[in-house]
Amino acid sequence: MRWVFGAVVVSGFYLAHRQNIPQYVTGEFLKIVFVVSLCGWCVWKMPLAAQLWHAGHARTSLRYLLGAMSLMLLVSAAAFVTSDKGPLLVMALLLAVLLATVLGWTGGMGLLVLGFAAIFLVGVDLDVVGERLQAWRDPFTADRDDMARLMWFQLEAARYEWGFGVGQVPWCGTARLDVCRGLPLQLQSDYTFTAIMGWWGPWGAWSWLLLFSAYVYRALVYCARVSPSVLTPLTLLQPKFVKEVTAIHLLFLFAVLILMQTWITVAGNLGWLPLTGVTWPLMSFGKSSLWITTFFVGAWGLRRPNA
Repeated sequence: MRWVFGAVVVSGFYLAHRQNIPQYVTGEFLKIVFVVSLCGWCVWKMPLAAQLWHAGHARTSLRYLLGAMSLMLLVSAAAFVTSDKGPLLVMALLLAVLLATVLGWTGGMGLLVLGFAAIFLVGVDLDVVGERLQAWRDPFTADRDDMARLMWFQLEAARYEWGFGVGQVPWCGTARLDVCRGLPLQLQSDYTFTAIMGWWGPWGAWSWLLLFSAYVYRALVYCARVSPSVLTPLTLLQPKFVKEVTAIHLLFLFAVLILMQTWITVAGNLGWLPLTGVTWPLMSFGKSSLWITTFFVGAWGLRRPNA
């Protein structure tokens, strides 16, 4: 039944892609499917898998890990049929963090290194990924000039202590690039960190990033503190506590997803990683991402008495 459901989900994303629904819309819904499904696995399978693994029953533990790996295969297939590989890195990192809590950080980091190696080895043979890797290695001689423009813009903004200032950023908008020496419309989506650096300089951009990360990290700390007290066999037998456990894990996974997506897009802007096309949640332009992220954060707040 799980494989049939997975085939239906992948077919749905394929039909959406064929109907010319934009990638940023299907990508956000794919993340919803991934986070909600992974939340169910965390509540019902992950604790037992961790106990079996640390008790020395590795083979039995791997049976419970197959559910999470199958989910990753499902989202990979959906990303393939929609030609949108950007969110895969974020979701793979989220899964690596969860597996690290089961297998230990050594196993988790090993999976992370293998994942990055696969991206670099396989990605060279893919058109879009190969171009981004080329631009990352040598921005000023690559076929794509995205990274070169970002580097130029950040260096220019860094000449001023607080950037160009609000309203003074050289921004092309929809103008032709051969008549504008700024950055194109994409500046407000996956180049948001660079845009903030243009407004308020490196100090302002890093301040925004650290404040945003601290806000999300606060949710992670809350979930980590509450989860051990509610994730017990007795509480899972009571429906009202199952809802509470599910809500806590859903908030935790979504917070990890937001934090990782934020740092991946910032690392791409700074040239630490190849550009992935993922946006900065709650900060970048994009109605689908803004609505979905706000819904998850707001839905959790409505469950709290002091919201």
